[in-house]
Amino acid sequence: MPSSPPWNALLAGGVLLTAALSLGPVIWPRAQAPQVTRVALPAPAATAPSREAPTSPATYPATASVQPLISGRLNLNTATTEQLEALPKVGPALAARIVAGRPYRTLADLDRVKGIGPSALKTLQGLVTF
Repeated sequence: MPSSPPWNALLAGGVLLTAALSLGPVIWPRAQAPQVTRVALPAPAATAPSREAPTSPATYPATASVQPLISGRLNLNTATTEQLEALPKVGPALAARIVAGRPYRTLADLDRVKGIGPSALKTLQGLVTF
């Protein structure tokens, strides 16, 4: 006949398991999750973009940690390539061609740059200056 399990050992194991579950967080504390603070950025001063060319350029407020690449009209004769790339419809290659084609005095001068067409001129008209 098989012997019965040692009840004392099972009881002692249950007591130890119960103690470990109740004292576990005290003995082994969990790592605290980092606290996240959310701060809302100010909204841009311009309204939502429309399909038509903007009449006045958007101005974006600066904060202590965020400085906009462009604010107001961008002078094509002094702008950096990063600032030019921030304009709509202008990528890295077109920005390099705009820099190479300097100086500009009118939109007609800008129209001579390869990659600038009537649609891009209409979009950039209110955003750039010379």
